[in-house]
Amino acid sequence: MWSSLHTHWQSCFEEAWESYCKGSFPIGAVITDENGIIISKGRNKVYENAGVGREIYANKIAHAEVNAILKIDNRETNINRKEYTLYSTMEPCPMCFGAAVMSGLRRVVYAAKDGMAGCTDLKDANPYLESKAMVVTGPFKELEIVQIVLKTVFVLNRGHLVQELLESWRKDCPMGVEIGEKWFEDGVLEQVQLEQKGFGAIFNRILTEIHLTAS
Repeated sequence: MWSSLHTHWQSCFEEAWESYCKGSFPIGAVITDENGIIISKGRNKVYENAGVGREIYANKIAHAEVNAILKIDNRETNINRKEYTLYSTMEPCPMCFGAAVMSGLRRVVYAAKDGMAGCTDLKDANPYLESKAMVVTGPFKELEIVQIVLKTVFVLNRGHLVQELLESWRKDCPMGVEIGEKWFEDGVLEQVQLEQKGFGAIFNRILTEIHLTAS
């Protein structure tokens, strides 16, 4: 449950939830240094009108991973970049994976596969990318379901490319889409927002539904 979830993932999902609450795609990311300490956080701000410091907002490229990468000051943290790890709640898109490669990061860990835009398989796309020896890990079943629930409710609320997106996610994570569709109909996330509960409550509720469905 939430209390036993690694702080890397807790931070990622808290960032994703904040994006959801502010009307942007619910995706969050963090970067850890060679000692596993979080040194940067980022979240999707595609539909927002404000940012802090080195962030992109109100733009189609205002993705969580990019915003996390932009906060690394290479003048100070240049030496050990190859030992850093980018964590994201969703498999990075071509832009975000490319940004990770070009920023010097060599490890990417993601919670949920993105059958529509995920592009971590680019790590072997050509000799240049192969030479970077990118290490990619993911997805993780329960975390994937949590992320797909958030994304499903979000796109149903927005009504943009809904069926195309849902079908792409359903292939890899049918339970996440199923719970998301149900929660959309029941207005679960809107109620959580009104009650001002933290994301831990949502996480625990989704895991309870997973276990009930599986039993």
